[in-house]
Amino acid sequence: MPEISEVIAYPLDLKLTEPFETAKGRKTVSPAVIIEFKLSDGTTAFGSATPVKYVTGEDVETVLDAVELCAQDLRGTDPLRYQYIFQILQDILPEDHSARAGLEIATIDAFCKVTGTSMCHFFGGATDQVETDVTISICPPEVARESAQRAAALGFRSIKVKVGVADPEEDFERVRAIHEGAPQCDIRIDANQGFVPTTAVSFVNKLQSAGIPITLLEQPVDKADIFGLRYVTQNTSIPVFADESAVTPFDAFRLLEQDAVDGISIKIMKSGLSGALSIIAMCKAARKDLMLGSMLESGIGLATSVHFACGTGAFKFLDLDSYMLVADRPFEGGFVPDGDILKVDTNAIGHGSTPTSSVAKHS
Repeated sequence: MPEISEVIAYPLDLKLTEPFETAKGRKTVSPAVIIEFKLSDGTTAFGSATPVKYVTGEDVETVLDAVELCAQDLRGTDPLRYQYIFQILQDILPEDHSARAGLEIATIDAFCKVTGTSMCHFFGGATDQVETDVTISICPPEVARESAQRAAALGFRSIKVKVGVADPEEDFERVRAIHEGAPQCDIRIDANQGFVPTTAVSFVNKLQSAGIPITLLEQPVDKADIFGLRYVTQNTSIPVFADESAVTPFDAFRLLEQDAVDGISIKIMKSGLSGALSIIAMCKAARKDLMLGSMLESGIGLATSVHFACGTGAFKFLDLDSYMLVADRPFEGGFVPDGDILKVDTNAIGHGSTPTSSVAKHS
């Protein structure tokens, strides 16, 4: 059987279609690290890491260092022994979450390419398509209204809106404008840790009093404030989900143990594939809902998430709209978007995302 003969990593800056602003800042570029496994039979498998410092503490340089650190241990290993490789990565990179995620993606892509399997089927083949929302970042109400109208015209049925800026009234006007622009759409709000618990509760109450239907509230308070999350959960009538508070399976376990949330938002860049499967199992056991999101990722990362969502069939909510937000597409394929429906490419082997000519020079 082929073995991993070479491990390569290189950075790529992905330009966004427009500035993307949250309670944690504004960006026009999403930095990524592409990871390649060259196998002894000439096959190339691809992974990708998208580090976000306020979530996992990583940046591009730390990811590149992490890949280099474990490259020697990966050379000569059989990609079919993926659990063995996952344990190597966990032992060497216990705190490098996005780097480990990118390496895990490359590992499973290699497994699937050796065996001729799609990632969707590797993860269970539950379905071949899923529905995503689309995100509107922090912006003036008139811009938000126009964005909502465009989203509805494209067929989106759910809109996620970023909130959590210094002035809750500004957030309220943005959400109201979105509802006015697309009254038929469900609205999900994501505060990215921007509220204190009492403000989060009063904000939700104000929206509901105004007749604005909200279906989900994501990460309303600081990621370390488990008691604050539980307060919001207990004092609002809409589902509260943890995102930044749930990076690892142990994080998720603590939240579930405290009954602090109604659900967990998994991102592969936080937990990796192995950790995501553990969180799914825990949430199912605790009868909590699941959401799968992404972090302005490359085509590799997004294709992997679509295959993971379809394969497991575990997610009630999906936020996989990077294909709408990232202008640069150095990797394409693996799924087909049609409005808010993402359909896996049934002919894909692995995640199915392959490089365009713009990155061929790195390979």
